[in-house]
Amino acid sequence: MVGAIETHLREVVRDLILYHDVDEFWLGEQGTFDSLSLIVMRGLKQEFKWISLCILPAYYPSEAKLDWMYEQGYELIYPEVVDKALPQIAILRRNEYMTQHADYIVCYVKHKSGGAFKAVEQARKNGKKIINLAEYI
Repeated sequence: MVGAIETHLREVVRDLILYHDVDEFWLGEQGTFDSLSLIVMRGLKQEFKWISLCILPAYYPSEAKLDWMYEQGYELIYPEVVDKALPQIAILRRNEYMTQHADYIVCYVKHKSGGAFKAVEQARKNGKKIINLAEYI
């Protein structure tokens, strides 16, 4: 299953780069899909050197994590709304920020509940283009 998700994610992102002029990608870092996305995007960065890969953490990273991010070629986006959030709702605030400011949302959401589902529904309300890989796999 992971192989199919990875393959489809790579295809979707290549399409966004080549046919929709997307050159900046925002990535989370909490879940399994986020981890897979980080790997796929690092590989695509080798092919499309001009794209920007930005991590939007829900919690400000440690110095060691920042060093790792920069060494790997990631940029940091840490919005004030996330920084000021209570720890219990930091992921929610980060997701809200992403759904308000991103043009496309690429996700893997199978269930009609939970934080990822709520974020996708918010993005839909904001008129964003949703590409849910779970609908294709």
